[in-house]
Amino acid sequence: MFKLGAFTDEISQDLEQACKVCCELGVQGVEIRGVWQTPVQKLTDEQVRDIKWIVADHGLTVCSIGSPFGKCELDQAAEVAAHMDILRRCADIGLELGCTLVRGFAFWGHGARQKPWDKMARAYEPVPGILEEKKITLGLENEAACYVGTASHTRHFLDLLGCPRVKAVWDPANHVQDPDGIGIPTFPDGYQTIKADIVHVHVKDAAPRPDGSTPNVFMGMGICHWREQFQALKDDGYAGFCSLETHVNPEQFPPDMAARYASYLTGTGREGASRVCLAWIRDAIAGLS
Repeated sequence: MFKLGAFTDEISQDLEQACKVCCELGVQGVEIRGVWQTPVQKLTDEQVRDIKWIVADHGLTVCSIGSPFGKCELDQAAEVAAHMDILRRCADIGLELGCTLVRGFAFWGHGARQKPWDKMARAYEPVPGILEEKKITLGLENEAACYVGTASHTRHFLDLLGCPRVKAVWDPANHVQDPDGIGIPTFPDGYQTIKADIVHVHVKDAAPRPDGSTPNVFMGMGICHWREQFQALKDDGYAGFCSLETHVNPEQFPPDMAARYASYLTGTGREGASRVCLAWIRDAIAGLS
């Protein structure tokens, strides 16, 4: 059975507070993207040691390093090289924290519908060596702002790379926010496309508007078919983490959820929204067959 995780910085930049909320809502793993207003790749060794002890003191585990690796310009060789250093640094941070999964991307896409697959693969050539040296896995996240934005993009790029240490971080909300994902349901179509390579799952929801945008919404209010996704993950024996990436603010709380979840809207920033979403996820998981 899969486990529940959460991005700590979507709850609070105060790691102690974020971990406290996670413990209250049944979260087992934390995803480290930014702590104390510091992006993960810029954390000092001392900060990493502090994170290690805080997480352990709360009985949690670090389930993923939410690095920005690959969010750079494909045509800028110096940027790409710098991101290889980011990958190395995040690998070292992950290993210190007992985590062998580092999240990454496949370059800013600028809305291009035609993907420069061969050039992308060439830019990724150093990656397998880094992953093998560090003994880690790179979780490639589908991200609408990057060339790899949908499940089918992910499938194509993974097959092109052919690297056993590069797997998929499945983000259904990002899939529906990519123009190439429009009309292709996240379930069963998207899920089935990449399920064999899913190593991590990001949990957030999104819903289309009449103006053609697809903003993030509270869990269960969108088109990502989360109950079906969770059931399939359970049925297929997925044992990794499903990690909440809140991406909504408390003021977006829908009245339809008030009767069941309004009491969770406490705390500052996105803490209340995170509490609501975690409570919804917990209820959805409890209802699985």
